[in-house]
Amino acid sequence: MRMLCSLRSSFVVAIICALLTVPLSAQADQDGWITLFNGKNFDGWYKFLLATGKNSDPKSVFKVENGMIHVLGIPGNSAIEREVEGYLATNQEYSDVRIHLEYKWGTRRIPSDDESKKNSGLFYLVSGPDKNPQAVQCQIEESDTGDLELDGGSLSATTQVVQMPFPMYSEDDYGPSYHLTIGGPLETRDVRIIKNGDFEDRRDWNTVDVVLEGNQSTHIVNSRIVNRVWDIRQRSPHKPYPMIPLTRGHIYLESTGAEIWFRNVKIKPLKPSAQSAKSASGSAAELAGQ
Repeated sequence: MRMLCSLRSSFVVAIICALLTVPLSAQADQDGWITLFNGKNFDGWYKFLLATGKNSDPKSVFKVENGMIHVLGIPGNSAIEREVEGYLATNQEYSDVRIHLEYKWGTRRIPSDDESKKNSGLFYLVSGPDKNPQAVQCQIEESDTGDLELDGGSLSATTQVVQMPFPMYSEDDYGPSYHLTIGGPLETRDVRIIKNGDFEDRRDWNTVDVVLEGNQSTHIVNSRIVNRVWDIRQRSPHKPYPMIPLTRGHIYLESTGAEIWFRNVKIKPLKPSAQSAKSASGSAAELAGQ
């Protein structure tokens, strides 16, 4: 009897110790959200800059300040553009998740006299070499936040668009809109689907959500659906045809020369879905309100 009690006690202690060793960032809250950025350090992430490579950030392009990710919090004359181009990447790959973050533009630019739109990006389904990855991007750019871009070539996706003259996502499955497949196995350019509305606040905090279910995704900006694609595919590693579904990859936050803050970076795991894009994604109200 004593031996049985001792075994039970040892088992309970082992369970408690195992639970205590699980990173807090990997534990879901009561609503199912899992924190990707802990507000203290970059555990679970790595840095990559085109000029210096992996985890080499001598100018602190990416740093943690006040519980937030601060990108490009450096004087505009202390670096050249090439030295700050890169991204912050998750160590793990993700699939069937809702990705959430909040962002706000800063004032610094590199080069300091740059007058183009401030630009960053939330990349997902990222794979391939660090210096030349392939990915789907939810554009974070002044007046363009929510645009969807297939980066790195050799990806394809289908959506509902109106042509004006560039393909713009349309929620209406009738009238002048039509289904369009962009990209393909021989595509070498980055191709884009323009979002269907501008809901960004250029002066304050904004929320961006990407709902990734299987090989389909929906972009939501400040609780408004602005873009949606389905049948996201990549080249087979063995031959160009047939294209195969792209359902899993890393998550990147981009630095391209504009100061930006990120906070509340988190994911909510979703149940995998084999339904069509329309039925799996649900209504606009349901997605935007999750």
